[in-house]
Amino acid sequence: MKPKFWFVIAAVCAGLALLLGLITVFSTGTGPAAYVDTHYTRASSLDLDRQDRAYTSPRPPSTVAREITDRWQPISQATDASGVYLRYSDDAVVVQPREQGSVIHVMDADRAYNRYHGVVAGFWAWTGPSGDSFRGRGPGAGK
Repeated sequence: MKPKFWFVIAAVCAGLALLLGLITVFSTGTGPAAYVDTHYTRASSLDLDRQDRAYTSPRPPSTVAREITDRWQPISQATDASGVYLRYSDDAVVVQPREQGSVIHVMDADRAYNRYHGVVAGFWAWTGPSGDSFRGRGPGAGK
């Protein structure tokens, strides 16, 4: 067989491998919301509203939060007796205790901030459009 034949076979195999890789990446989704969706049990009856997705786990909140943060590092995190609050660029993941395990809420970061302001206000850093942290700019800022 001619060497050209093997190059054609190699190109076809590489193309198929690339196609399968792209299908795998885009069908499973990426980010913390997709991770929660694939690793925890969906519980629509526990949704707080139409823009919240609730999930459950038999494990305690600290364990669930560790599982999520081991895979997806949050921008900011707050923890108190009511739960663990993880902020990502667009989403927030809130892990709270439930009678047997945890309930995990995935929602937009802004909505989560408004809902849990009393807990996360001093912990969640907000970034500006240029990527710098914004925690309030008083007189003399930027001088």
